[in-house]
Amino acid sequence: MSAIQDKLTELLVTQLGVPAAKIEAGVTYKDLGLDSLALIEFTMIVNKELGADLGDDLLQGETTIAETVGHIESQGVRA
Repeated sequence: MSAIQDKLTELLVTQLGVPAAKIEAGVTYKDLGLDSLALIEFTMIVNKELGADLGDDLLQGETTIAETVGHIESQGVRA
């Protein structure tokens, strides 16, 4: 698991109450039970905590954790 995935997991657990056992690289946000409002909140948290630039529509229900990690890493962001 990458440092960015570790940080995303930490934020999902602490900020949105997602059970850590559910969070894996291939899981989608929809699988985690996050609705559009929770995804907007998570986007803002990730942008602030990691200094990433995730657009409002990047994190959709069918987006996986791995895809999010890849997008963040492509920006040169390190956790």
